[in-house]
Amino acid sequence: MAADTDFVALYQELGLASGCTLEAFRQAYRKRVGLLHPDRQGVPGNAANDLQRLNAMYAAAMEFHRRHGRLPGATQTHAAPAPGPAHSPKEAMPANLHVPPRINRWLLALLAILLVGFLIQSMLTPIEPATTPGTPAAPMARTPAVAPSTLALRVMTLGSTARQVRELNGEPVSGWEQRWEYGPSFVEFRCGLVVDWYSSPLRPLRTDTERPPASTTQVPPKNCKE
Repeated sequence: MAADTDFVALYQELGLASGCTLEAFRQAYRKRVGLLHPDRQGVPGNAANDLQRLNAMYAAAMEFHRRHGRLPGATQTHAAPAPGPAHSPKEAMPANLHVPPRINRWLLALLAILLVGFLIQSMLTPIEPATTPGTPAAPMARTPAVAPSTLALRVMTLGSTARQVRELNGEPVSGWEQRWEYGPSFVEFRCGLVVDWYSSPLRPLRTDTERPPASTTQVPPKNCKE
């Protein structure tokens, strides 16, 4: 029926242009219906026929709008999308390749933990001092002979022997006769006895304190020449 409808005459009767909005079209139609209604006084005798014809043209216009998304004669503002491939690359991808954001966060957290562990391990690993080729290694502290009973110390104290220090803390990683170094920690000797130390939290020594008590001093043996 829409093909046989004179939409130009419809717009002229409603006093509208073909590019009007749907709301303006409906308001003009309702106003025109009110003027042609048989119950209205002073309407011409052919008003009923004009109203029937108006209703038919309005129904055809609304059917056209339902099918095409615009009123008859209006300019089509949205171009039809260009035909594309049946399946886009994104649609062709398997759904199981998508990694949820929660798993991404767990992977990042795991990598961060591994990195921190690597850094801590690097800090705790002792670094051997560089030596010049042909230069003899620095002599280590002399280990005086002590009775076996003195090796049963629980912690290192002032006056501990080099042998006791080695039994408690293991072999030093570097140093010389008067100073043994355990990474960031160290032990100092005088005449083969402990006179000072520093126990770093990164490589703690077997001692109760970080440094020797300030009120305690170690008196070297009488025959000490150092």
